Amino acid sequence: MKNPSEYPQKENPEDLDYDVYVDMRSASRDGSFERDTYLKMFESGKNLITANKSGLANHWKKIDISRIENNKRMLYEATVAGGLPLFSVLRNSLNGFQCSYFQGIVNLTANFVMRMMRDGHSFEDACSMAVREGIGETDMSDDLLGIDSARKAVILSNAIFGKSLSLSDIKFGGMIKNSEKNQMLLVTIGMNEEFYVNSEVVSLEKGHPFLKLGPMAMGYRAGFKDRSMLTVSEDYDGPVETAGAVLSDILSLA
Repeated sequence: MKNPSEYPQKENPEDLDYDVYVDMRSASRDGSFERDTYLKMFESGKNLITANKSGLANHWKKIDISRIENNKRMLYEATVAGGLPLFSVLRNSLNGFQCSYFQGIVNLTANFVMRMMRDGHSFEDACSMAVREGIGETDMSDDLLGIDSARKAVILSNAIFGKSLSLSDIKFGGMIKNSEKNQMLLVTIGMNEEFYVNSEVVSLEKGHPFLKLGPMAMGYRAGFKDRSMLTVSEDYDGPVETAGAVLSDILSLA
């Protein structure tokens, strides 16, 4: 095996000899850097796996058109709900049914902070606890302001419901400091007479399955036209689970 220093050094990553580009970077504000990178990758014959939400949330249509034109694949399991299996379940296990409703805890950080504050911790202490648990970044403003959850709402709308939305198309809200026990920051998407998407703190009815989950849990409910509601959850979601989602995408391409 060659030492990495022995490989020829090329300035542009799209020129290197590999098959799959994996994006694990932190999200940029408007996703333009990610968009430009993905377009170059598709044009140079690379498939894409990404855990980075901003490019898909802001420029889904352009990225997807490039993917199709270049006959490449794009997988993004880790962009929504961390390591909780979501797109792979709907794509592989339930591809015979049309999803008509989705509701999910897709941002753990904001819900964890709200829950810790309800338990009597200060806002600052709750944020510090999130960082120590590995579910909060040093700057978690995107999580607490609801931007991260809204990005995921866009990706869900486009991937599951066939839309071509961008972040500018939806209104969203962030965490609230004086939340009640039955309130959570959730993404809710559905088709009644018209398509709708919400990303905000909502009050859940007594007995809702999300209220039974622990402070480190993630979960979602998916409704279908021709089968019963599906509820999927996990007790804990952290860096290892998210990395597992990326690895699952790599193995799916293989």
